[in-house]
Amino acid sequence: MYKPKRLLYLFIILLSGIFFACNDNFGNYSTNPQDRLSFSVDTLSFDTVLTTVYSPVMSFMVYNKNSKPLLISSVQLSGGANSDFKINVDGMAGASFENVEILAKDSLLVLVNVTPKENGQYTPTVINDYVVFETNGVQQQVVLEACGQDVYTWRGATLTADSVLDNKKPYLIYDSLVIGKGATVEIGEGSVFYMNNNAQLIVNGTVKMEGTVENPVVFRGSRTDYMITIPYDLIPGQWGGIYIAPDSYDNVLKNVKIRNGKYGINMDVCDDPSRSKLSMKNVALTNVSGTLLQAVNCNITAENCEFSNANGALLNIVGGSSRFTQCTIVNYYLYNPQAGWTNSDNATLILSDAILNWDGGDNVYYPVISAEFDNSIIWGAKYASTSAIQIIDADSIPYLFKNCLIPNSKPDDPKVINCLFEAVYSLLFQKIDPNDRVNNTWYPSFDFQLRKDSPARDAGDIEIAAQAPYDLNGYYRLTDGKPDLGAYEYHDDQ
Repeated sequence: MYKPKRLLYLFIILLSGIFFACNDNFGNYSTNPQDRLSFSVDTLSFDTVLTTVYSPVMSFMVYNKNSKPLLISSVQLSGGANSDFKINVDGMAGASFENVEILAKDSLLVLVNVTPKENGQYTPTVINDYVVFETNGVQQQVVLEACGQDVYTWRGATLTADSVLDNKKPYLIYDSLVIGKGATVEIGEGSVFYMNNNAQLIVNGTVKMEGTVENPVVFRGSRTDYMITIPYDLIPGQWGGIYIAPDSYDNVLKNVKIRNGKYGINMDVCDDPSRSKLSMKNVALTNVSGTLLQAVNCNITAENCEFSNANGALLNIVGGSSRFTQCTIVNYYLYNPQAGWTNSDNATLILSDAILNWDGGDNVYYPVISAEFDNSIIWGAKYASTSAIQIIDADSIPYLFKNCLIPNSKPDDPKVINCLFEAVYSLLFQKIDPNDRVNNTWYPSFDFQLRKDSPARDAGDIEIAAQAPYDLNGYYRLTDGKPDLGAYEYHDDQ
């Protein structure tokens, strides 16, 4: 009857022996100044970090590769408590630590983050500090470096009067940026908008974005760190998107890059399809987790634009008037469930004259005035891309495809003129491999410029190309008299 109690005493004695044995090992510190620490990095570098915003946490390891334990007499940030950097050493947070023990052949984890202070500078400012370790009178250090970017921080801002936004600093948008009804907002070249989670640009008035090829206007997510090894700037669903209200007209996007939202541009039911809703020139709209561009009863034009990679349709056009000239409309949306990607089962382009009611109610019809695609590429990666174009009630819709690369093989359709219907998709573009790797790490990225042997080369109509003589990158497309299809003209030095 006493056996369980005897076993308990034995267990306590065993634990005590282990505890004192560990303490004995820690107490036998090396005093040899040649026994030094080793580190997993010499320099821990952060990418650009927006001022006043907490960076992601990065880390490095401290190793004792010697045969005896070491007592690190001090670990401290050189900048002390006023440093922009913060550290956590083996579970302890602070700027300075004393008598940190590390067993022989063991390691410590150091966590680091940085919150750059506003510095009043328009350009990014380099921030440096050091984590200094002193052991047996010997100092060693790991360099910390980051690039701090001052921003205009706006929370739930509404612009109710005509405004011109400068490009001196980027804009960090929380909640949403609203352009009020009756207001026209001009956004100049080089302006960058970092959109926080779920933030949207809501246009009730009019927006005119006038970038240049060298300094485009950019809308992107606010995260500048990595999801494991992939930059968040390559991951869709980072912010909301751009919403244009029904009675908003004369919007202009020129040399603009919009990426990584939950949707791209959503134009709700337009009141007057005879008025210009949205004019796009040299726009790259890409990589969203919903529908890329949706327009209902709108008047829209696009020239030299790339529309690419969405979990929904790239273009979902219901009614109205639309023309796409020298555009690359391609869907190679990735499949990677861990990163939130799943293959799109939607058509790349949907043309319709109705909003369908799937709950049994009446459909709402909006007549298609015109839908024209010239010198453009329309393609999807799913299987042979046979479902890339979906035209609902095709007999009644006045569509026209002229000198396009399209997957749906209808050579006898009088509304499809001088088009290419077959292509080996792997020969079309410079980079479409979803398993691309950089430094042996999965790093998906795309380049929809044409390959030298692409079937889209030299297949364009020269009169159409003359309406848009320079491509999305500013290259002249009429040099050889044989313009290419899509937004990018092939050139040997690309």
